[in-house]
Amino acid sequence: MNNDTLYSQAHYDLDIAGPMVLEIPKTDDRYFIVQLLDAYSDSITDLYRDNAGTDGSKYLLVNRGWSGQVPEGIDGVIESRTPMVWLIQRTGVSGESDLQSALKVHDGFISYPLTEFGKPHQPVTLTKSSNRIPPMTLPQGLDWYALIDKELRKNPVSEDKAVVDQFSYIGIGNDTPFDATKLSEAQKRGLLRAIETSKQVIQYAGRSVGTTNNGWSMMYEGGRYGHDYLSRASINLRAAGLNVPERALYPNRYTDAKGQKLSGNHAYRMTMPANPPADAFWSLTMYDAKNLFMVENSIDRYSISTNRSEELKYNSDGSLTVCIQSDKPKDEDCNWLPAPKEEFYLHMRLYEPTQAILDNQYMLPQVQRIQ
Repeated sequence: MNNDTLYSQAHYDLDIAGPMVLEIPKTDDRYFIVQLLDAYSDSITDLYRDNAGTDGSKYLLVNRGWSGQVPEGIDGVIESRTPMVWLIQRTGVSGESDLQSALKVHDGFISYPLTEFGKPHQPVTLTKSSNRIPPMTLPQGLDWYALIDKELRKNPVSEDKAVVDQFSYIGIGNDTPFDATKLSEAQKRGLLRAIETSKQVIQYAGRSVGTTNNGWSMMYEGGRYGHDYLSRASINLRAAGLNVPERALYPNRYTDAKGQKLSGNHAYRMTMPANPPADAFWSLTMYDAKNLFMVENSIDRYSISTNRSEELKYNSDGSLTVCIQSDKPKDEDCNWLPAPKEEFYLHMRLYEPTQAILDNQYMLPQVQRIQ
């Protein structure tokens, strides 16, 4: 969750819907990306300015092995290795004053089944919700393993066959669906322990996953996990649907320059040099360390973003200093990012990162505790 971009999301089951048409509107100079992920959060591809253009285009999303007829007017075909596909579409927005203009562009990103190609389509009219998103219903106990078995059946990938085959002795991936009643009592106890242990392993791995750059975890693995299952799990716990690094990098940290946990009991400073490592724009967002939610505050500021230049005060040399603390700073020229009173977590976003940062040759700024 961030406030740099407008979001739309869709989930497709290509076994049911068949090929889907993805339409991109005329975008001019506005930042956008249509991100496509398979069932395992690996990147299928991204549609963005450099490959989709800015004058509008249409693409066909198909399941692996599809051999149907591509109609005239389709600019490209995208093949997914799994029938389940997650689409995340982002449109850049430069603050409240730009919101309506951004929404007009954002509403032009639509999708529909190939069977409806050539028919008129309009964006769905949405109404504002009066409630929060309800909590996700999670499996309980051994039902987790039934869900794993179900998803592996729905979205098999040959690349993981050697690993999946090892699960057969506990009833996952066999000819018949997982049945917990066929397990021994010892197996049941072991699998229940594994659920709780895995949660802890994933939670703590997320605090140090990826390459370190001056105290920031870089997560270069985003969207291309291969057989690195722990990175896939820990990254998706905090940043589900992460982009591949060429499109966006997400440096994050829980500690200051001396390795101490970030806390609202202290005040910190971070200064980004005048040559930031992002060709589009960059932002720094505040989250609480426990639940990873944005932090409510008195000035309704949840991030510092160079896409909202009217909010920012630059130093004379072009650098940008951010004051990170719970109380309003005395320095009126410092860009205040309000923190909670408790421990917190910082998440940077680098949109269209430079080659220097992709090569880990750009030293990101430290977060210095000043009191």
